[in-house]
Amino acid sequence: MRTENSRQRARHTVCPEAELAPGASRLVELGRRRILVIRDKSGRYHAVSDVCAHQGGPLHGGSVEPMWVGDRPGEHRPSDTRTVAICPWHNFETDVETGCSVWTPRPFHAATYRVAVEDGEIVLYV
Repeated sequence: MRTENSRQRARHTVCPEAELAPGASRLVELGRRRILVIRDKSGRYHAVSDVCAHQGGPLHGGSVEPMWVGDRPGEHRPSDTRTVAICPWHNFETDVETGCSVWTPRPFHAATYRVAVEDGEIVLYV
């Protein structure tokens, strides 16, 4: 992993874009920091702390899926635009774009990071 400084944030090359298929994720370890880099099913990229905000479990052992949404009670469908990382310990869902919990009335929040594709490589800014 190559590291360069850019605008007060360090730039880390994660992998070539072709190595992370839609619906997949990759764990990146930067010192003591663990970050889950995700390419959702629509091809958008997200990066979120690998620590579940619920009870500290790892997000990387769980699944990445479309968030279930609905327009009224009793109606639900998978979202075309929102994605969650589901913790393997208790199925706690974290919105990968905001880092916020989905179900808890009091907000749990995981750190999110800027991720981009540059020159065919996925890069993470931390």
